Amino acid sequence: MREASVRSASEIEIDLPRERLLDWLYQMYLIRAFEETVEQLYAAGKMHGTMHLSIGQEAVAVGAIAALRPDDYITSTHRGHGHAIAKGQDLRAMLAELLGKETGVCRGRGGSMHLADLERGNIGANGIVAGGIPIAVGAGLSIRLQGQDRVVLCFFGDGAANHGNFHEGLNMAAIWRLPVVFLCENNQYAMSMPIHKAMAVPRVADRAVAYGIPGEAMDGMDVRAIYRAVRGAVERARRGEGPTLIEAITYRYKGHSKSDRQVYRTKEEVQAWMARDPIVRFRNELIAQGWLSEAEAAALEARARQAIEEALRAAEGDPEPAVTQLAEGVYAEAPSIPPFWIRRTFGPETAVEPPSGTRELSYAEALREAMAQAMAADERVFLMGEDVGVYGGAFGVTQGLIDRFGPERVRDTPISENTIVGAGLGAALTGMRPIVEMQFMDFVTLAMEQTVLQAAKVRYMFGGKARVPLVLRLPGGSGTGAAAQHSESLEAWFVHVPGLKVVAPATPYDAKGLLLAAMADENPVIFVEHKLLYRTRGAVPEAPYVVPLGRAVVRRAGRDLTIVAYSLMVLRALEAAERLATEGVEAEVIDLRTLKPYDAETVIASVKKTGKLLIVHEAPLLGGFGGELAAHIAQSEAFAYLEAPIVRLGGADVPIPYHPRLERAAVPQVEDIVEAARRLARLEL
Repeated sequence: MREASVRSASEIEIDLPRERLLDWLYQMYLIRAFEETVEQLYAAGKMHGTMHLSIGQEAVAVGAIAALRPDDYITSTHRGHGHAIAKGQDLRAMLAELLGKETGVCRGRGGSMHLADLERGNIGANGIVAGGIPIAVGAGLSIRLQGQDRVVLCFFGDGAANHGNFHEGLNMAAIWRLPVVFLCENNQYAMSMPIHKAMAVPRVADRAVAYGIPGEAMDGMDVRAIYRAVRGAVERARRGEGPTLIEAITYRYKGHSKSDRQVYRTKEEVQAWMARDPIVRFRNELIAQGWLSEAEAAALEARARQAIEEALRAAEGDPEPAVTQLAEGVYAEAPSIPPFWIRRTFGPETAVEPPSGTRELSYAEALREAMAQAMAADERVFLMGEDVGVYGGAFGVTQGLIDRFGPERVRDTPISENTIVGAGLGAALTGMRPIVEMQFMDFVTLAMEQTVLQAAKVRYMFGGKARVPLVLRLPGGSGTGAAAQHSESLEAWFVHVPGLKVVAPATPYDAKGLLLAAMADENPVIFVEHKLLYRTRGAVPEAPYVVPLGRAVVRRAGRDLTIVAYSLMVLRALEAAERLATEGVEAEVIDLRTLKPYDAETVIASVKKTGKLLIVHEAPLLGGFGGELAAHIAQSEAFAYLEAPIVRLGGADVPIPYHPRLERAAVPQVEDIVEAARRLARLEL
């Protein structure tokens, strides 16, 4: 394979006004002054946490972003100060953020690694290597679906080029011809790993051929070379010709972070790169061309340093966030029920938990109807996942939607779970309302980075300024003979993650109403669908309606004990209650419907009436949601009414087995609930 050649300014003709080029030099001075200032502040103990400096890489940020329009997007990295400055972020707000001030661009919640400014098109610096690549793909998809004339510039480092996100992201952007420019800042080291030891090909740009897209390696110490390359890639993207991979060969003068002792490289190597300093080089070229004098260059640098000093003085006097504001910005809460999106989309009279009527649908049909109604009413709603189109998803839930809405909005994806979720996140951050389907809940383990480290956290990290209307549909549970890797119940994992909501409907009525509520929510929602429920039937109104998140329902009234369940276990608890009634034991059955937020008040009211509580879930007992609920009830006013210890019934501490008898034994069955309830009611514990 032919190695990508590295192009420099000597090969490039750029016809730009003098003022534009001088502004580039000023921006490079500004970035250098900013980073030298924060380095001193960190060393003096005036800044918290860590930092990753890009001193030496200024030409990449300035040259690349100069090729964009103000309404274009960027995704950045943990080494993103320069990107933010070049994109026009406010210096005072940036410094206030690094000082942990309430006036910071992210209200002191994000810090150095998470600078973002959605209003200026910076949809986030990222503390996870390659974490921004799927988000950039999603932003590019959002541009495509909205018919916009925008481009996404995705910065990442050479270390990210060996991450699965890189390969998944470039492939997905290439097959969909998305307007994304992938820019690798190859500063020679991924922390301490030199690039020549991390790749079997000479250049990151050489990998473009694998995805059928252009790839070009450029001299990253030359601002004009970077501008030229990115400008060409941006123009190509705007023409609808898809993504480009650009590799900027550059160098960081400082260590990976403030604790880096730099034992992996020599002083001579650093000095050799510093002799090619991008600021000095560009300054000298402008002077040689007669466009700048020595005095004017010195004045530009002085102006940049003065701007940083003034911004710092202002930021130092700003207030710090109050501890009472700790939880602000974790969730975007709708001011009323039904949420604004529901009212605007389906009308202000949209019903909240209307009478069910007599019309029957299956659970799967109810989900499909909810998605179809939302997609028909709002073009921003779209569905994507593996085989969701003609195949209709692994369980046929989305069957027929592609015929109605087409392959753009019912979008089949490659088998790339992490990038599927990340693309949903990027689309949600840029104006769309995606529904993402995993074929099986188990497969979300392959997407935990974008689900847990990204989608759940971006709103809070960005100071509560982001909205993430993303629904992640997960078919879970056992009973199909699919064995350990296709049968898990992982909902408790997500309950543990701040920023996520978790929903688990048990009936077709709730499946439709809760899915519409989840789509209306401005937060990422984990929507758990038990596979054995898809064929169950029940009454479902035809018109759109809402079942609000966080409201449990009493499915059966009783006086002797309370059984709390969710998803499939609700049906089993109801069957168990009917059997118990023949023995004179009247069980009250509560369907939680939503695990986060969950309705403790309804459970407390029931326990105060019955004095006994049995909690049932399919997931393993150890670490399951039942433990959280039991602790809450035990610490509530209901504790004084308890006549017996709280009983939890959950799955065995085993992977789900294949053999049908073993599979049944691994999770609670009706007879197990009957036995546990009988013993609790009769105090035979």
